[in-house]
Amino acid sequence: MNRSLVRTAALAATAGQIALALYIARFGPTSPIPMHFDLSGEVDRWGTRRETAFVIGLMAGLSAVATFGLRHLSLGRRVPQASPRVMTLTTIVIVGVASAVSVLMAAMAFGLTSVGAALFGHLTISFTLAGIGAYLGKVAPNPLIGVRTPWTLASRLAWDKSNRLMGRLFFWGGLAGILAAPFAPQPAGLQALAVGLLAAAVLAVFESWRVWREDPDRAAWS
Repeated sequence: MNRSLVRTAALAATAGQIALALYIARFGPTSPIPMHFDLSGEVDRWGTRRETAFVIGLMAGLSAVATFGLRHLSLGRRVPQASPRVMTLTTIVIVGVASAVSVLMAAMAFGLTSVGAALFGHLTISFTLAGIGAYLGKVAPNPLIGVRTPWTLASRLAWDKSNRLMGRLFFWGGLAGILAAPFAPQPAGLQALAVGLLAAAVLAVFESWRVWREDPDRAAWS
């Protein structure tokens, strides 16, 4: 991954989010805007154009932090710093998701239906999972991305195997979500994707414990 190109694209995305927030605040609709949906896909909270602009502004701030602040982040003594490759991948994921949320908020402000919002979310999550899954099984221990449990921090074997498992589940689950998106009824498709995401996380955490327990070179974590 070309870090310079990624940073330039992240800067452009951040600037776009700021411009979108300012535009919505000034020229957005004066009628109520959907802000939140319940599990059945119905709007359960409405807001104003300024509230929508504020949320998009928060996404721009998150993108800025991902672009400039990750290299200064250190979590824990075991893994003091992420590699440049991991920081670049994390920047792509955070800025991509923040940009998708910003576009979704703007689209809802200008009339996107709840079904359309669910489909947009379904596709965004699916592409994100597939992209993360393609790399997750290859990343070394780091403080930014991956299955970070007490067991993966105490066993390199547990880290490798649990992240490899989650990477495969994310990739194939994301790919299945992309292929199913045009046919899945919404919001049921988005709900199924969320359940699958939770199941993948639970399986990966269990795998980290299982491998740690059987690893002769493991370190104690308690």
